[in-house]
Amino acid sequence: DETATSKTGDVPDTQMLRSLVLAACLATTATATAPRPALLRLRGGGGAAKAGGGEGQPKTGKLWVASTFSRDHIRFMSELLHYLGAYAGPRALAPSTIESVMMTMNSVNTCPYCSGLHDELGRMAQAKVDKKQPEVAYATTFAEEAGRGAKVRAAYATLVGAVGEGKALSARALCWALLWGKTTGNSINDVRGKLLAPRRWLELTPFDLLLFLYYGPLFLVIGLVNAVLAKAPQVPAWVSAGLGVVLWVPQAVHLLFAGLISLALRLLASPVVGLSL
Repeated sequence: DETATSKTGDVPDTQMLRSLVLAACLATTATATAPRPALLRLRGGGGAAKAGGGEGQPKTGKLWVASTFSRDHIRFMSELLHYLGAYAGPRALAPSTIESVMMTMNSVNTCPYCSGLHDELGRMAQAKVDKKQPEVAYATTFAEEAGRGAKVRAAYATLVGAVGEGKALSARALCWALLWGKTTGNSINDVRGKLLAPRRWLELTPFDLLLFLYYGPLFLVIGLVNAVLAKAPQVPAWVSAGLGVVLWVPQAVHLLFAGLISLALRLLASPVVGLSL
């Protein structure tokens, strides 16, 4: 009887041991298969996260928010030399092509500052937007998708095949530059609207105020430049290219500083949220 009792008493212990082992195996499997936050996720997604841990970065909207501002400014900073190369050097594009790309980009989430600047520069360069032109076709997709996702990558591959990698890099940099310009211009106007309407003051955030203080003076100058360009005649291609280089300088200074600050902040936060660029 004692032996039988001992054997019977062993059954719950054995079952408990088996249950614990099974639970441990299931927990290990779940941990291994669960999506982990990537410390370095360098490619942007096309919207909401896809099932199975696919690309999941939000698209840049009409206005900046702190997360897209810091993420995209790192990208803008990385494109600065290619942006300059669109105007000068072996990868330079024709001024009419440059302005066709810029006007196409500004057709989505249109910014009045960008319209004033590039409509005039386009007139001066005698630009006519041809939707079948490879650079314009790429800019159309880029504008619709805010520069991220599989459609943009496929369009870029097509562009490389049509014009070569060097000029494709220049066209892509122009698209990033206009994405910066129109999103920043629209954001400045939004903050200005809040400041001028006392009933909206409670909507203002510290990010809004920092953005306005940092970029407000630059876009005020852009507005003044637009007024001057409205009276300018058509010019030769080399003059248009020279204007592009001159306008690149203040943009580069602002983008470099904001990009470095954004990179530092995102690196500090990366152990917690990852580094998505």
